[in-house]
Amino acid sequence: MLAGPWKSVLMDVDRDTEFTGDDADQYSALVDLGADYEFVVVVIPTITSSVIGVSIQRNPGVSEVPVRMYTLDDDATGSFLHAHTAATTTQVIIFRIGAVQFLRIKADTNQAADRTFYVRGYNRS
Repeated sequence: MLAGPWKSVLMDVDRDTEFTGDDADQYSALVDLGADYEFVVVVIPTITSSVIGVSIQRNPGVSEVPVRMYTLDDDATGSFLHAHTAATTTQVIIFRIGAVQFLRIKADTNQAADRTFYVRGYNRS
């Protein structure tokens, strides 16, 4: 397994908007994993209960609108949003992201305060 370093990423509810449709209460700052990775491990802190997912960007431009990540299911008949309903305790989840370097963590519910997530990209070989 080839893993990158752990990186912290802040969901700063007071952050200035960076792209069209940005909601600082729901999107984290841009994460640069440092290389393209197939998976990302996300340590979810105590949050306002929400569905958590990843949104990807093709480049590091903060003005680029991130795109929500979907993946075909195992029989390729549909797709599903990579998301997790988080409780109010720390949790860890792995998202399959394909070959992505730049992403943002997305909460589907406004966060009541700043949240620090930890992420780490990895490939199987």
